[in-house]
Amino acid sequence: MMKKFVKASVLATLSLALVVPAATTSASAKSRVKVISTTSVASQAYHGKKGNIYTSAKLSKRHYVMKHYKYTTWYVTKQAVIKNNGKKGTLAYIKAGNKSGWIYKKYLTAGKAPVNKAKMIANDSVSFSRAMMSASSGLQDHSIGTYDSYEDLGGQLMSPYSYGSGADENKMDRTALLKVYNLFKGRFSKSQNADLAAMADKLEALQITGDNEDLAVTSVINFGNTLGSLIQSLA
Repeated sequence: MMKKFVKASVLATLSLALVVPAATTSASAKSRVKVISTTSVASQAYHGKKGNIYTSAKLSKRHYVMKHYKYTTWYVTKQAVIKNNGKKGTLAYIKAGNKSGWIYKKYLTAGKAPVNKAKMIANDSVSFSRAMMSASSGLQDHSIGTYDSYEDLGGQLMSPYSYGSGADENKMDRTALLKVYNLFKGRFSKSQNADLAAMADKLEALQITGDNEDLAVTSVINFGNTLGSLIQSLA
């Protein structure tokens, strides 16, 4: 009698286990997203910090997670009104480069994304060191390195004792400084950009020879000081 009772209990438990998933599947099927309308909008820049980005307005598949793209500027070109679990919501179709998808518009903030300063200084530090490899040995030894602030990076150009002497070394230092200038060109104020561009053109056109060594050294150092000071202002 006991064996029959245990067997009956096991069968009842298995039957219950089979019923529960079926109910879950049924509820899931009823919660499908319905797209009510889709409209095109004028392209506008947005950024965000959270929310999922889906491949379609039906939210069937998550493609990206916005928290990984908080420094990315997205452009909205379409909007969709949906009903999800009986609740209406507005989605935005966003695109950045080759990435795109749909996200709830409430997760977006109008305007371009903030600059990732830590990443920018890291990239500029590498590019700066590469440019300075064209400089004379003394300036290379002084300036090539890894920097975590624009104040430190710009300061490497402001020591007159690090620059070379003689026509050949002056030419090398000029080449290096003009490469650094091209890296940072356009990042300053309108008047500062104009003044620095005029100095760069004048330095590039200077005929450096053994006869004008003093003029060449002074021109190179002055340009380095000005450029270094402006780079420091980016902090």
